[in-house]
Amino acid sequence: MTKQTAYQLNPSIIAQQYIDTVNRQTTSIAKPINVVGLIASQDKPSFAYARATQKKFEANGIHYELRNVERLALENQILSLNSNSDVHGIFIYFPVFNNQQDDYLRNLVDFSKDIEAGSNYWTRKLYANDRLALTSDPTKKALLPCTPLAIVKMLSEIDIYNKNIQRPIEGKIVTIFNRSEVIGRPLAMMMSNDGGIVYSFDENGPLKFENAQPAEVDISRAEALSQSSIIITGVPNNNFKKVSALEIQPDTICINFSSNNNFAADISAHTHFYIPRIGPMTVAMCMRNTLRLFNIFHQAA
Repeated sequence: MTKQTAYQLNPSIIAQQYIDTVNRQTTSIAKPINVVGLIASQDKPSFAYARATQKKFEANGIHYELRNVERLALENQILSLNSNSDVHGIFIYFPVFNNQQDDYLRNLVDFSKDIEAGSNYWTRKLYANDRLALTSDPTKKALLPCTPLAIVKMLSEIDIYNKNIQRPIEGKIVTIFNRSEVIGRPLAMMMSNDGGIVYSFDENGPLKFENAQPAEVDISRAEALSQSSIIITGVPNNNFKKVSALEIQPDTICINFSSNNNFAADISAHTHFYIPRIGPMTVAMCMRNTLRLFNIFHQAA
């Protein structure tokens, strides 16, 4: 593939390729696929995103019921949906409590309906590099978290991920600013499983991931950035010092998945590979995961 400029790496265009595939498959399924999204926020941007997600699912053959519920009602809602055989996927808009209660709610979702693949069932498989959804069936692939998967798919579009080899980013150095259990840490595990050397930063300092094993490391932000060929940011904090062109190598791949832009304005002039948002790709991966869950666990029910 020839080198592309940043404006050509439009996540909406790339996402549409995956959405079209989902659409073709859903039209061949006689049984309706039903998803329920639960949002316990009155935040207008969050609700707008939820509505946009609902609209995209509905337009491509997946029925998506969006419920705006009180946060203290979420637990009972999840348990009820888990036991409802007519519901094939559950999507929760986090954060809700913005503390460990969110982890509890995330793990309350039955793994066979866990679109975001954030529950312990899928997390254990990711950390063990277990690529199968069911050990008894080698044809059924495991689910991966939507946003980390979206990032990997974007990298595949510019041939950074060599799909033809087992460890597609062997030896590449990656820096990630975000080590949340939802996105940053799973992403570091995925990329190190795929051969990368990953420096993962959060407010508690850096860790180094190799072969899905984290280790303490004494490395500065400046050192990590200067060595990296891929930099991924997801810090929703205005106090974060934006990554500037002076800190990175020319043509470093730069991806931002935060609602805040974590890169300085000079980045786009310094690299052809700058992706400031990935939201449409995340939605596409959620649809992809929904279809995979349905085919593995619900189609024959």
